[in-house]
Amino acid sequence: MPVRTAQGGKLINNVRPSLDRMVRGRTGEQVAASFLSERGYRVLAKNQRTPLGELDLVCRTSSQFVIVEVKARSGDEYGSGLESIGPRKARRLRAAAMWWLSERGLLPCSLRFDAVVVALDGFGLPLSLEHVKDILGEGGG
Repeated sequence: MPVRTAQGGKLINNVRPSLDRMVRGRTGEQVAASFLSERGYRVLAKNQRTPLGELDLVCRTSSQFVIVEVKARSGDEYGSGLESIGPRKARRLRAAAMWWLSERGLLPCSLRFDAVVVALDGFGLPLSLEHVKDILGEGGG
């Protein structure tokens, strides 16, 4: 139910108080990193900025590198986290991953792109987590 508040003499509809975007993102990344670590992934890096975009998590399994896009959501107002990974985002993820791996002399290598969607409650606590492997459909080759 929308909450109406007065601000500067005007009424504004607020769907609900939202978590600060940065805090929500960091919380989602911490939850995702813990989840993946518990399942045998080695988290090599977090929040890696490249000239071509940011990589949320860079992980390694026994057989391949895994670039993980983390989406933390406190509601469905803007669609699901997976819906936000369109063709433009896919191109940026690929390019940033290639740059990051190349800079470290890790190419060629087996590579896969995953997503972890973390649903948070109004207090920023995790409600659920969905791990989707191979979101770009490349099979890890």
